[in-house]
Amino acid sequence: MTDDDLDRPADTAMMRLVHQALRRDLDRARAAIDGLVPPADAQRGAIAAHLGWMMGFLHRHHESEDEGLYPLVRRRDPAAAELLDSIDADHQRIAPAIAGLTEAALAYATVLPAGEGTARAGLAQALDQLADVLYPHLRREEDEMMPVVSAVVTQREWREWDQQYNIKPLRPLELADTGLWILDGLDGADRATVAAQVPPVPRWIITHLLAGRYRRAAYRRWRLTGHSTYKTPQHGGAEVVTTAPPEAVWAVLTDVTRVGEWSHECRSVTWAGEKRGGVGARFRGRNTSGRVRWSRACTVVTWEPERELAYRTSGGVAFADSTEWRFTLTPADGGGTVIRQSYQVVSLRVWADRVIWALIPAHHDRLAALQDDLGRLAAIAEIEARAVTGSKAEGESALTP
Repeated sequence: MTDDDLDRPADTAMMRLVHQALRRDLDRARAAIDGLVPPADAQRGAIAAHLGWMMGFLHRHHESEDEGLYPLVRRRDPAAAELLDSIDADHQRIAPAIAGLTEAALAYATVLPAGEGTARAGLAQALDQLADVLYPHLRREEDEMMPVVSAVVTQREWREWDQQYNIKPLRPLELADTGLWILDGLDGADRATVAAQVPPVPRWIITHLLAGRYRRAAYRRWRLTGHSTYKTPQHGGAEVVTTAPPEAVWAVLTDVTRVGEWSHECRSVTWAGEKRGGVGARFRGRNTSGRVRWSRACTVVTWEPERELAYRTSGGVAFADSTEWRFTLTPADGGGTVIRQSYQVVSLRVWADRVIWALIPAHHDRLAALQDDLGRLAAIAEIEARAVTGSKAEGESALTP
């Protein structure tokens, strides 16, 4: 870049891209905790840690503007005082929301399983509160503040500010991670804008040697296909509405020896040990898909009668795989029950994923099969609910004089 280039008006495109990264991952966090498949322990911790990092980044971002960039604009353009005051007021309003989300993320990461739903709701509320004050502010900076900056700050001054406040304080690996975070999902001109901030050799190291590290970390928190190295889907779910009441569905669902009546691949289940229900109860399921047969030990991790059942499978030492299966029952409007089934792979070796992909084509896309499973479960619950209702009616009729 020549001296003439450095003396031109500041190119503030990076401000928009940084803002875009903030909005993107705050929205991803909201989508993750609202999804049909609630984040399991490892994902919950990864989401919380990333949100904590983002709040630290956002706090430093505002500090860099307040201490370095906007005082320069105020000196150069007194007419911008009112806009700068309003931006400063925004920062003051956003600070408590940053602190609130930081606290909610920590609670979400450390909560015991019994309180996960409450902590998740608290995190959702904190995300909404931050978005309510942050998103309009970011848009106003982009639309109103950055044109003023470009009018009174040169590219040389912009780069000096960026170096002093945003680059030099970071260690090399932190700087690389931040750059990859901003690059996530970008292409075309936006990607070129970010890449141009880094000299060729460090840029090659970051995009070729460190990108995999970032992608794996992003997958741990978001479980998105674009970050995944797996071929088989690592989570999914289905939902049906049945006329059967929650207690009827729960009775069928928690008699695990009956899973073979409604599952598309689980052929039989037997209890392991004396316990026949509740957290910690264990059972083993035997499964078939095509010519492939396998079994998995399962342990109940959530047991809330007529509301929620979850268990985790264990593939033992060889595959070291684990999947969490979750069923939630919610009273439906007008009667009946909404049944939701979801699964999330908690751990799986990449080579095992390739074996599953090759040997079990049905696992390439399981959503239709899971939907059919719930349809059969609902039908069984409806038949048994009618039988109970009929028996009660007969008993009442016999007692009527």
